[in-house]
Amino acid sequence: VVLGGSFFALGNVNPAAEANIYGDPEAADVVFTSGANIVVVGINITTQVQMTDDDLLKLKQSNGKHAQLLSDMCKFYRDWHVRSDGVSGIFLHDPVSFVALVRPDLFTYKKGVVRVETQGICVGHTLLDQGLKKWNGSNPWTSYSPVSVAWTVDVDEVLNYVKRMLMKP
Repeated sequence: VVLGGSFFALGNVNPAAEANIYGDPEAADVVFTSGANIVVVGINITTQVQMTDDDLLKLKQSNGKHAQLLSDMCKFYRDWHVRSDGVSGIFLHDPVSFVALVRPDLFTYKKGVVRVETQGICVGHTLLDQGLKKWNGSNPWTSYSPVSVAWTVDVDEVLNYVKRMLMKP
């Protein structure tokens, strides 16, 4: 499971790119075109699953083994999201990607070749060829194996799964 990219949505570094891919777009392109069995979870999925301020308070007050530490760690992240995104809470990027690994049934996927822009103003942009068109000739997508891109998420089920794990004594 790869946490990275933004499919048909804005990035979080700039309008075109998500941070994990932007950090090394050449390496990301190599990974996506490697032929490995890859599932990609982009921020177009992870930003749908948020812990609100109320959720964070419940986490802090829970008997979870690491709840206090996690709650304290989330404060900086929460404050940053208020300033940058106008969101009073946190996005669960890493936990959502973990859930995609252990509960793939909570997501739907589209298969297609993913490439990463490695130059220019859109460096780090992830592009998915969904295979909806038969190309007349070869292009930078035609000789690569498809990967699975998370397309939809059962927000409530994923959020509840994450909260149960974080608040577990």
